[in-house]
Amino acid sequence: MSFIKYLNRIKYIDCLIRKRSTGDLLTLSKKLELSKSAVSYILKEMKEIGFPIKYSKERSSYYYEEKGKMTEQFFLKDMPDEELRKITGGKNSFQIFFKTQ
Repeated sequence: MSFIKYLNRIKYIDCLIRKRSTGDLLTLSKKLELSKSAVSYILKEMKEIGFPIKYSKERSSYYYEEKGKMTEQFFLKDMPDEELRKITGGKNSFQIFFKTQ
């Protein structure tokens, strides 16, 4: 699968989460035309890169436990400027430095 296609799937999942219309894993997998295991893997990877995804049994839908938004194909949490200046994490640590005015 191409990287662009994968990112488009992430965007679509993000859209469904924001609309609160993912349904359970089976429903979401049908919407994406993927297996349940493939969808589980994508959700796991989204969580690993910072998407605060949770599942509500009451609503039978996935949701974000924090406010934020997906930007340029990645999720950016609402944080104070001090925290945004240096972000590290994951197995393969990386750093992003933001210019200050």
